[in-house]
Amino acid sequence: MPQKQFHTECQEEVYRQVKSYLDELVDEHFDDAEHCDFYLKYGSTVLEISILPFQDDDAVIEILAFCVQNVEPSFELMQELLRANSEVPLGAFSVVGRDIFFSHAFLGRRLVGEQLIASLESVATISDEWDEKLVERYGGQTALDHIRSDAKRARVAARKAVEN
Repeated sequence: MPQKQFHTECQEEVYRQVKSYLDELVDEHFDDAEHCDFYLKYGSTVLEISILPFQDDDAVIEILAFCVQNVEPSFELMQELLRANSEVPLGAFSVVGRDIFFSHAFLGRRLVGEQLIASLESVATISDEWDEKLVERYGGQTALDHIRSDAKRARVAARKAVEN
């Protein structure tokens, strides 16, 4: 199994603290073996928690929701996301290629469990509220639907390979 690559001692400390909180407070999560990331499901969205080094003595905790995937970017969509960004209390939507994300980042050196849980709940709730609305208006798939369709395609391809 590959080793995690920490860039600073603080990044490692924050990673271990986040892992401890998740182990204690979340029913199910996946710990990425090669990166300093965790993944968990919330409603129809998938969350990624990344621990990134920040200077020599801190780390950034980024909570990112895979909101909508394979959406066709349009002026109207961008307008709606910018308007939403001005209204949400913490975090922001972003678009990378054909995917929409919602994320929030904060410094982790003085992390308390309540801060992590509040951020997780906020990012997850906002993404979960918006993903189906955005899919209905602009197309694409929620993160969970995207994962399910990928898994279905993989099963079909595996069956075809076995049959040939």
